[in-house]
Amino acid sequence: MSEEDTLEAIEADENELPPVEDFDQNGLLLKIATNGLSIPDYVKKLKEADILVAIDGKLYEDGPVKLREMFLSKQGEEAKWLLTLWRDGQVFDILITMPIESKFGLATEEETSWAKEEFQKHVYGDFKSYQNFEIYRDSHNICDILSLEKDPMAGFFPALWLLKYRLFPPLGVVLVSYGLTFFINVYLFLITYIILSRFIHVSQENILRSFTLFSGKKHYMTIAGTNEKDVGVIVKNIDPVNKIRYEPNAIKKRRSVVHKVIVKDS
Repeated sequence: MSEEDTLEAIEADENELPPVEDFDQNGLLLKIATNGLSIPDYVKKLKEADILVAIDGKLYEDGPVKLREMFLSKQGEEAKWLLTLWRDGQVFDILITMPIESKFGLATEEETSWAKEEFQKHVYGDFKSYQNFEIYRDSHNICDILSLEKDPMAGFFPALWLLKYRLFPPLGVVLVSYGLTFFINVYLFLITYIILSRFIHVSQENILRSFTLFSGKKHYMTIAGTNEKDVGVIVKNIDPVNKIRYEPNAIKKRRSVVHKVIVKDS
């Protein structure tokens, strides 16, 4: 079962969102509270201490109740929100289709200042062109960036699609199947081609995730962007030790000081 299927199953079991407590922000930004991360948000790879900076490109400085009301106002529609979050000195975006269920606290004045400063530098692309990219990282900090948008190439030319993503084991199986059926009967080859094309087109998300996990990588985070290159820059800015696998051109690391504040609950 994919992570999206797991998330849908969790959300299907919940008839209504849990109640939230409102409080005066006094100009501070909302931050996911310690031990306040919900399971659906964990699946999205949000983290405790992530700071909510903006929604759909607009700075958000209202309380949790208004946040919940905004989410609920779009129920029954094709809801989608672009959240801008601050983590480890870097702002990044994520697309969500269901409300955040985690509990919020308040960021410190320093964190709010740092997050707003980074937000002023944040450049948005065309909102309609945003998609979520899943980043998988291994023990050597090598990251794969997966676009889970349906690729028409997978249905028309499965072998080329597998080669594009360097999925060599299934590519070998497909080529052997093509070769055997072609020499047996041309009609059998056509039937095999159509069946494999349909299967790979429908299953391309699971194929990408499965072979990425098979190679020893774990789901590191999810970032919304308009292209893979911009997402790669964010991944490397969040942690300079990260490297992007098959990166055509080296991305320069950002030279900046990362501020971290640990606030203990009283």
